[in-house]
Amino acid sequence: MEIKVKYPNQENFIKFGTLIVPPFNNPPAVKSEVFNYYHNIADISSLGSEGCLGYLEIKRDFNRAFILEKIERHNQSSEAFIPILGVGIICLAPATPGKNMPDLNYIEAFWIDGTVSFVLNEGVWHWLPYPITPELRFILVLKKPTIEKDIEILDLPNKIKINI
Repeated sequence: MEIKVKYPNQENFIKFGTLIVPPFNNPPAVKSEVFNYYHNIADISSLGSEGCLGYLEIKRDFNRAFILEKIERHNQSSEAFIPILGVGIICLAPATPGKNMPDLNYIEAFWIDGTVSFVLNEGVWHWLPYPITPELRFILVLKKPTIEKDIEILDLPNKIKINI
């Protein structure tokens, strides 16, 4: 007996599960000149009614300086980042329950190179990762209503330079 190796596609994989691929036939839920985010791209309802997967792609904008000017958090959801392409940097600050601003003295920057995935706890402050390579791509795991009901975005009072 022999089997031939093939590339998976939506048609030949359906009996096994769901492929996690960019849903380019649907518009992104959130987009800008440098990133597209596709929300709820696969059914993971077996994990609970609130869970969903997202697909985040960020293109390197060579005019975007490595300066942190904004930050966001999700108070009702953790969020997993599973890198699938590229190298970059993400800035994080610990959760500040009951406060509407992170403590700027505790912001840290971390390399993203595909060697680890990570889950941010509820309320952890973060911002869109900065690509070093031409592109960064992630699978995200979060709650379905996060975009509509659980995103708090702030402009920082002071710009923070990321020293690479």
